[in-house]
Amino acid sequence: MKISANDLAAAVPLPVARDPWADDHSPQSLQPTKKPWNRTAAWAFFVALLGIPLFGLVTGLAAITLGCIALVLHTYNRRGMALAVLAILIGIADVLGWAVGLYYFSGNHGQVIVSLDDFMIDPESLEQLPEPIGRAMRANVLIQSQSGIGLLGTGLGSGVILKTDGDTALIVTNRHVIDPGYATSSVTQTKAEEIGSTVFVTALGQPETPSQVVWVAPHGVDLALISARISSTEIRSAHWQKELRSKIGDPVFAVGNPHGLGWTHTAGDISQLRRQSRGTFEYRVIQTTAAINSGNSGGGLYDAAGMLLGINTWTQDKRFAEGLGFSIAFATLLDLIPDRFELANKHAEQEAP
Repeated sequence: MKISANDLAAAVPLPVARDPWADDHSPQSLQPTKKPWNRTAAWAFFVALLGIPLFGLVTGLAAITLGCIALVLHTYNRRGMALAVLAILIGIADVLGWAVGLYYFSGNHGQVIVSLDDFMIDPESLEQLPEPIGRAMRANVLIQSQSGIGLLGTGLGSGVILKTDGDTALIVTNRHVIDPGYATSSVTQTKAEEIGSTVFVTALGQPETPSQVVWVAPHGVDLALISARISSTEIRSAHWQKELRSKIGDPVFAVGNPHGLGWTHTAGDISQLRRQSRGTFEYRVIQTTAAINSGNSGGGLYDAAGMLLGINTWTQDKRFAEGLGFSIAFATLLDLIPDRFELANKHAEQEAP
C-alpha cells in the first residue's frame, strides 16, 4: 500500500483528544451553583420578626413551629438552615418577652383579690349603724380600672363621694388607682384627659358603671377626681370641715374595699402627723394604726364624728410591719382643687350630723 502526496493532501485531520478532567478544572466549572432558599425557613424568620412589635405570644409560637418544620424538611441542596434556627430563637424570645410584659402590665402581683360575687355584703349590716359610720359607708365606692394592651392591666381601689348633682356623683380617689403610669411617668405634667385607663365605679344599690377622670392633682400629689352617674338612693356624700384639727391619739376609722372586700370598716387612732414634699409643694400626711390594705387606696379616713380627715394612700409591707398606714390630709385636696368644683364653699362649714 502506497500513500501519495495527493492522498495526504486530501486527508481530514482527526479531532484533538480532550482531557476528561478539563471541564471540572476550568474557571467556569469552579463557580458554585446557587442553591434555592428553604421558603419555610424564610417564612419562619419573617413571622418571628413580626412577633417583636405584634402579639408575640401567638406569632412567637407560630415562628417556632415553622422553624421546626423547616429544619425537619431541610435538604442539603437548599439554603436556610441557619435562618430556621434563628427564627426559633427569636420566636422563643418573643413568647418570653411578651409573657413577662403582660405580667407586669396586668398589675396586682402577689395580691389576694377576692371576688365580690363570693362575699357580697349583707344589706342588714348597714341598718341601725351609728350615723358617722353609716354615712361613711354609703359614701364609699369601689373603683376598678383597666389599662395596658388589650386592657389586661387592672387596678382596684376605693373612692369617697364628695357631692352629688342630680344623678352625677363627684368622687375623690388616689391617682395611682386610676392612672397606671403614675409611678413611672412625669406625673407633674399629666392632664386628666391623658389618663389611659377605663374606670368603673360600683356604689351601694347600683351595679358597676363607667366613670370619667375629671381632674388630677398638680405637683404629683396622689389625688384625683372622677365623675360617675349614680342614681342609687342608698348613697350619701361625705362630711368634712376644712379647718378641723386632729392630734396624736385621736380615734379614727377607715372605710374602703381591702382586697375587693367592699365596704369594710377598720378602727384605730392617729399615730403621728407628718409632712411630705413634692418639689416646692408641702402637705400634711396622717399616720394611723387603722388597718389599711391593698384596695383601701382612695378610701376615706374619718374621725369619731364621721368627718373626713384624709384619703388612705400608703401602707407598709405586712411581712415586715403592722399598724402603719398613711393618708393624705383632706385639706390638701381643698387647697389644690379648682374653684369650678365648688367643694370648699359647699361643705367647708358643714357640721357633723
